Amino acid sequence: MNRKREAAFMGLGILAGLALRGPAVQAADSLAARPSNQPIYVDGQRVDMTVYSIGGNNYVRLRDIGKAVNFGVTYNATTNSVYIDSTQSYQEEGPAILSTPTEESVQATLVQLREIYPTGTVYPTPYRSTSGGPYHQGTHCSGWATLCSDAAFGDLPWRRVDNPSWEQIRSGDLLRYDNSSNGHVVVVISKTDEYVKVTESGLNNKVRWGGQYFK
Repeated sequence: MNRKREAAFMGLGILAGLALRGPAVQAADSLAARPSNQPIYVDGQRVDMTVYSIGGNNYVRLRDIGKAVNFGVTYNATTNSVYIDSTQSYQEEGPAILSTPTEESVQATLVQLREIYPTGTVYPTPYRSTSGGPYHQGTHCSGWATLCSDAAFGDLPWRRVDNPSWEQIRSGDLLRYDNSSNGHVVVVISKTDEYVKVTESGLNNKVRWGGQYFK
């Protein structure tokens, strides 16, 4: 990481710390955001940023900092998460481009979700899908399965296959099985000739990774 990026990240930490100080009685006034005309310079060159003063401190958009000092900033709407990558160059945020997901892209999305929601984590529940899928309760196994599906496939239409063959099963598919008293749905991570490796959630709404269901 170069010095310019180090300074940017250090500044973010200082701003976060400053934002937390001060007595509670001053909170209402300190949280009022007012436009600031204080100039900002990067390496001696003035940069154009929208600046707001809150509680005597200056705040700018994270994307503006990323652009000024050249580090990657991305946003995942499904997980409501911001990612900062100091090893990547800044890229302008463009319109979403719909493309056909591949097994590789689906597996990469599931890897990202595993980093955010490791085994034992309670996922954001109830999860309300925007893709019009078959599960609407948003809790337990179906809520987590739908969240994974939305992350991997966005608003692409759902397709139901009854009693699929082993060859039809792909990464990202939701597999549902039922018995006389209950049912369960899991998300396929990968498949071998003998079993599928899955992610799933139980009645406690906690995520589990690495389960195996045999052919």
